Amino acid sequence: MKFVLTILVGVVISSCNIDETSPLISESKLVLIESVSLDVPEPSGLTLNGDGSALYAVSDPPDNSIYKLDLLGNTIKTLSYSGVDLEGITYDVRDNTLWVAEESLLEIVHLDTFGNILSRNPILFNNNESNGGLEGIAINSNNGQIVLLNEKNPGVFIKLDSALINTLELSLDFARDYSGICINDITKNYFIVSDESKQLYEWNELDGVLKTYSLDFEKAEGVVYNHYTNQVYIVSDSEEKLYIYEFH
Repeated sequence: MKFVLTILVGVVISSCNIDETSPLISESKLVLIESVSLDVPEPSGLTLNGDGSALYAVSDPPDNSIYKLDLLGNTIKTLSYSGVDLEGITYDVRDNTLWVAEESLLEIVHLDTFGNILSRNPILFNNNESNGGLEGIAINSNNGQIVLLNEKNPGVFIKLDSALINTLELSLDFARDYSGICINDITKNYFIVSDESKQLYEWNELDGVLKTYSLDFEKAEGVVYNHYTNQVYIVSDSEEKLYIYEFH
């Protein structure tokens, strides 16, 4: 009897250890629906407007422009704002405005949807690489918190409160770089895309990586989730394409 109890206790302890150390396993798959070419040179960031009817994309230097697109990637208009080193963009549904990340300037810029500057906001963060700074930006529409990604050296998740005060910095070590971020409006987890690792991750601050999806194209640099359709849109910088995925 003691021998049987010992085995049972050992099984229970082993099971607990497995549960505590293993990542959550997803049964869902990321299925490619369509890929389309864009008239956006080197697209680097992507966001969705408030009603899910249009996208906004930013382009890398030397173009440094912001484009409004339909959901199939067709250009609707180009905004007036001309950036310095544009990398990320997010849509603020509270007032229908945009926030963009300027990588080398270590700034986030608040804009209206015509491209007029509402404010410029420096981000106090020590970055060790001139071409590895602010790469992704997303906003929580419920509380106004803004989250940022520092691309690499170090890879860092940064959270700002509604007054744009830095309240959290978390080191990231699950990918080779971190090139885009958005919020899953349903779960409030984050989708993070890595250019160098060629992966899409679902992640949060408490649990870390929840799910991982492989990407079969180069230079994934912007991501946004459309909760109206349960689709994910990802842009490729080098291919200048929009990839549209569904979860199945």
